[in-house]
Amino acid sequence: MFDSSRYEVRQKVSISTKYVVYEDDEPILSAKKKKFKLKEDFRLNDYDTGDERFRVKADSVLDVSAAYDIVDSQTGERVGAVKRGAFSFAKHTYQLLGPDGNVVGRIVEDNVPMAIARRVISTLIPFSYRIEDAAGTAVGSVGEQFSFRDKYTIDIERDTIDPRLIVVGAVVIDAIEEN
Repeated sequence: MFDSSRYEVRQKVSISTKYVVYEDDEPILSAKKKKFKLKEDFRLNDYDTGDERFRVKADSVLDVSAAYDIVDSQTGERVGAVKRGAFSFAKHTYQLLGPDGNVVGRIVEDNVPMAIARRVISTLIPFSYRIEDAAGTAVGSVGEQFSFRDKYTIDIERDTIDPRLIVVGAVVIDAIEEN
């Protein structure tokens, strides 16, 4: 698990939002988020066994700039955190924090006109993010395909940022944004 450079996340919306993460076309993680529930606690489970793999908890519930800690449930290891950067209507930025709390990268919305259109017109307009390392060098992307069933691809360069932080972080961002 987490040995690839490409992942796909498929989302199904009903009473709750269900996420399934695929690696090389094989499902590896699943998660459910209840509608209208505060986003303070989010769990991702092993797709095959149902065992909890990652726990995500917000450090504060109502703070827009809360950090979402990502913990490997099997080892208890803190993988890192996702934290919303400076708020902007035109472009959302999220910091990726390593286990020690230092910034190891960012996930940045990279198409300002499309981002504004998504916020003003419809969330059906596909989103795209650039993944950067701490120095600002592009190391991957998160891109949505246009479809009525939310589906997006995460491409990352290996050996840059922990892929668990990027993949789980992308799902957390999607849940925060309610895409």
